[in-house]
Amino acid sequence: MDKDELFDLHELASSGQLDAISELVNNCLHDQDYKKAFLTAQRFEFFKSAQGYKTLGYFYQKGIGTAIDLSKAKDYYEKSFDLGDIASGYNLALIEVRDKNYQKAIKYLTSGVEANHLNSIRLLANLYLNGDGLYQDKGIAISLLEKGMSLGDNKALIQLAKIYYLDKNYQTAKELFEKGSQLGDLDCIYHLGLFYAKGLGVKQDFSQAVKYYQMGAKELEPRCLYNLSLYYRNGVVVEQNIELANKLENQAIERGFKK
Repeated sequence: MDKDELFDLHELASSGQLDAISELVNNCLHDQDYKKAFLTAQRFEFFKSAQGYKTLGYFYQKGIGTAIDLSKAKDYYEKSFDLGDIASGYNLALIEVRDKNYQKAIKYLTSGVEANHLNSIRLLANLYLNGDGLYQDKGIAISLLEKGMSLGDNKALIQLAKIYYLDKNYQTAKELFEKGSQLGDLDCIYHLGLFYAKGLGVKQDFSQAVKYYQMGAKELEPRCLYNLSLYYRNGVVVEQNIELANKLENQAIERGFKK
């Protein structure tokens, strides 16, 4: 950006063009000048916008260009939330959950659920699932996650699959893991390999298990790497290859797999 463009941007920002302020802030962040980014973001306060208050709340929450101050972060998020910004309500809920003020968190999350805010739906489902500040109710948690999934939330889909897996409802879990695997989710791909390896809800099929483990191993998923190494080490449905087995096992360990 040349000097004339920068001057014009500052002029627009001074006149209250929120997009211009945002662009200036983003330029500072791109240049890793966090102090200047914070000072620029403070311009938002003059225009009392939900976007501006949320940005300032985030800077105080994360300590970007200033000291972390959760009290100020909450104050700005509340101003933004009062102006209708649902995402600020979710950010407030995260802070309240951190401080175990669950009832306050639930108030914000309920508004988010009503507005179809995906992160709010998922977080409230987790509170019901764990019984944090609420009576534990897996049924309500599942209903919320199903709502999120119907709105296109892939994270809700994957979480549902894991719930059904832990409940040993393998058929439903498998259907959801298959949908997740089509989206490229490595956790889903690993679980499908596990289903065929152990015969969970399907006929045991080591060839199918290897297929999924190979898919995950290509993306360096640690569990897939290690499980695939066992097949090559023992020569199960693949030709025995100790050298490859060792390589796969080492890759798995390098990426955090623990035996």
